[in-house]
Parts: sequence; C-alpha cells; structure tokens
Amino acid sequence: MLIVRPADSSAWTVWRPTGERLPIPALVVAYDDGQRLLAAARKGRATLELTLTVESPYLYDVWQVSKGRVPQRVVHRVTAGNTAEVRVGYGDTGAPWANEQRFGWRPWQEYSWNDGRRMVRTGTTRQEFVSAGGNWWQHRVLHTLGFDLWSKLVGGLTEQPRRYAADDRETESWYAPVVRPAVPATGTPVPTRTGDRLDLRVPEFVDADGHHGWARESGESATVEARVSRDGQQIADLSDGWTPVPTTAAAARYRLDVSTRRSSEQWRWATRTDTAWQFTSARPAGTAAVPLPLLQVDYRVPADVRGTVPGGRPHRLGLTLRQPAGVPAPTGTSVRVEVSHDGGRTWRTVPVLGHGTRFTALVPAGRGAVSLRVRAADRAGDSVEQTVIDAYGLR
Repeated sequence: MLIVRPADSSAWTVWRPTGERLPIPALVVAYDDGQRLLAAARKGRATLELTLTVESPYLYDVWQVSKGRVPQRVVHRVTAGNTAEVRVGYGDTGAPWANEQRFGWRPWQEYSWNDGRRMVRTGTTRQEFVSAGGNWWQHRVLHTLGFDLWSKLVGGLTEQPRRYAADDRETESWYAPVVRPAVPATGTPVPTRTGDRLDLRVPEFVDADGHHGWARESGESATVEARVSRDGQQIADLSDGWTPVPTTAAAARYRLDVSTRRSSEQWRWATRTDTAWQFTSARPAGTAAVPLPLLQVDYRVPADVRGTVPGGRPHRLGLTLRQPAGVPAPTGTSVRVEVSHDGGRTWRTVPVLGHGTRFTALVPAGRGAVSLRVRAADRAGDSVEQTVIDAYGLR
C-alpha cells in the first residue's frame, strides 16, 4: 500500500523494529510523487521496483569543515585522507536491537549538539567511517532499544572522548565478555586517597574493550551493593551511591566489595557479579590525591559478537593483571581460575599458564554458559576475587 500524504503534510517518517505492524506492507509517499504515481496507476502503467535494506552494513559520521571562509558550494568528499575506518561489533546481550550515538564536537565547542541516537541490530558488525583531524568524538551504546529517538542517548556503555587520525583502521567491540565491575585502563576517575578520605568510585559495568557504564544509568533495573571495610570492620555502605569515605591515618587493611544483579530478557550474560578488592593504605604525604592499588583483571574471551564460543571443545581464556593508572605494575603475581557450567552451583579449578601480568586459563568443553571465579594477588598484598555468573555463552 502506498499512502499519499496531502499537499500540506510532510512525507517524513521513521521505521522502527518494534510496535504493531500493518497487515500489509505500507510506504508513505510525498504529495508530488504521489500524484504522478496515481496518474500512472489510472492508466494501468504503474510499476515500482523497490530495494530495501533494514539495517545498513555501513555508517558515516562525517564532518564538513571549511576554514577561513564559507564556500559558495559546500562539497564534502569522504576519502582515506580525511576519514578513519572503524569496524564496530555490537554485542548481543539478549535484545535484538540497540541504540547507539557518536557525539561529535569541534575543539572550540563546549558540548555536542544536533546529534541523534540511531538503531542498530545486535549481534552484527558494521563498517563505520568517521571524520579524522581535529574533531572530537565520543561513542555510546545502549544494549537495548529506547523509546525516544530524539533526545541524547544516556545509559549503556561509553568510551572516553577521542580523536581519529586519517590512517586509523580500528576495531571496536561493545558488550564483549566479560562485563563486570572494574576500573578501566584509561579515563574515568581512578580510586584515590586524599589525606584521610577514600574515593572508591568503580564503574559497575565494564566490557572487554574498556567501555564503561554505571548501574544508575544502565538503561534498565540493576541492583548494586557496595561496602567498604577496614581491618575486618565495615566503615561504609555505598549501595545507594558512591561518596567519599572518611578513615583513619594509620596503615590498615581495606576491602571493597561490589555486587551486581540483573534479571531481564535483554541482559543474558553477567547476570550476577561479586568482586572483592583488598589493599593496604595509610595517610599519604601531602595533599594530592594518590591512586589506590585495586588490582584489576582484564579478560579476553574468544567469543563471537553474540558473546558465545564453541562449547564442544576446550578454549583458552586470556587474563591480564594490571593496576589502575598511577599505580606501579603488579609483580610477584599469582592467579587461580575456577569455572562452572551450571550457574555457579558447582565449580572446577582449571589449569592456568603464564607469569607476570599475562595468563591463560584452559576452559573445558561444556554446554550452556561459562561462569568464572578468579582470584589474583601480587607481592604487595593487593588482591582481587571476582565471580561472574554466566559470563559468556557456549554454542
């Protein structure tokens, strides 16, 4: 069915993958084009050939810049000399469609404006072309489809603001396993101590590429519990929000516990996480903020864009230990890995190879999903124990 709009109405419309469907395919046509189609139909000579693409494998985020003058005719050519190429994988966490937005601004601008969120099918990879040079960009991806397409995208995971070089050829993976609480390697506030005050803000959701998000902006209901202990005694409950924690000057043993819970058809992996960091700290000299040694584990899972690996044979899980920015790299490290194929009811210790900061665990064949329990420590006494239920799937 072709719906011809009146002369004083716009033919503009937006396709959405959700909502009710008409019983037959329908297209909206502008008034002028509609009149020509109607005239041809009355003569019995109306033939239409349509080529439709529900989701394009390409995206262009380009910026026309003219310096010193406004040209009489604005022409922008996308070339390898002014554009970066990024292959972006949009992970499937359960929802068939997601929202994404790449905010852009020039160096002299204080914020991004006139941008809109886009729809993208999850479990797909898209070739994206982004203007290089002095433009600033910040990509954000929400793992599910929001209702409002016109306001700026909030929630989900985001990257640090960045620029691209013209010869950049990069890959990005969003929501790649393992999603867990972590301090990203770059950007975001690093946990610090200033005098007798601890600032322990840790993003609750961080994916394998370091994209990070906060539970209160996650786009769906998420339960978080966060508590701080000193020498075995709880001194703060941060479950209702991250705030500075007052403490004492003497050296003490601290523990930060962070637990997350998510239960939704749109969130299939990492449905439950429990993380405990332990470290020793005393009042630092001076008044500057000093980064705290919260030992981190980064994961590298050989998963596809749907967050799954073949389950019929063993596979290798990469683990990298690091400290937050500003803290010396860990030394004298040890790692223990346990896996579960029944949602954490039973656990099995698996072989771990490696030394220093890089390790490899051999995960046995199985069915369903892989849950992980990782314990790591260094010579300084910093340690982390992290449990992720249904961290990724087996196919």
